[in-house]
Order: sequence, then structure tokens, then C-alpha cells
Amino acid sequence: MLVLSALGERALGVQAAQLLAAARWMEKLSGQRGVRLETSGMRTQVIGLTAAALQAGVFREIVVRDGMPSLGRLLDGPVEARTAPELFCLDLYRQFDIDSLTKLAATRVISTTP
Repeated sequence: MLVLSALGERALGVQAAQLLAAARWMEKLSGQRGVRLETSGMRTQVIGLTAAALQAGVFREIVVRDGMPSLGRLLDGPVEARTAPELFCLDLYRQFDIDSLTKLAATRVISTTP
């Protein structure tokens, strides 16, 4: 983690890039365009939506399980930075929220969040 901080890269961006690389690899391996992504929990929800927002068309569908309706939950609920460090990205909530990331993803997002 210290190396990432020293390089100036955010953990969220690195994880989203890794997810995109894995999705492109799966596309190439399967020969099909677009993969289905399933997330579980708020951390993978934000990583998946960020990846989809950065590169439209990689995911044909995103299923969100046990996600959160808004990044405001990080401020309202007892979420500590050490339990979800990638979600405490500087100015993330100021610029984006779950609904705007979903719109930027430009793909079908199915949420099973209560």
C-alpha cells in the first residue's frame, strides 16, 4: 500500500484497471463481446461501477449484491477507512455517487440491494 501511495495512484483506480484487464482477457478467451460482472458488497460495487464508467462496453451487465445506494453511507454509517480504504478516495463523493457512476457505466445494472 505504501508503494501505491508513493506512486500517486489511488487504490480504487488500480483495482478498477485490474478488473478491466481481467474482463478484456475473459473477452479474448471466450471470443464474446462484453462480460457479466457480479459484485458483492460496497467495495466491489464501487470498483465494478468505476471500471465500467472508465471503459464503456466491457461489461454487458452488472449485478450488484449487498451494495449501497449512496457513497453518503460512508459518512453516515460506522465505516472505518481501514475496512474499505479504496472508498475513501479524495473527492470521490464530491464528484460522483452511485447513481452517477451507474449512468456513466452505460450498461444494465441490476441491484439486489435492499
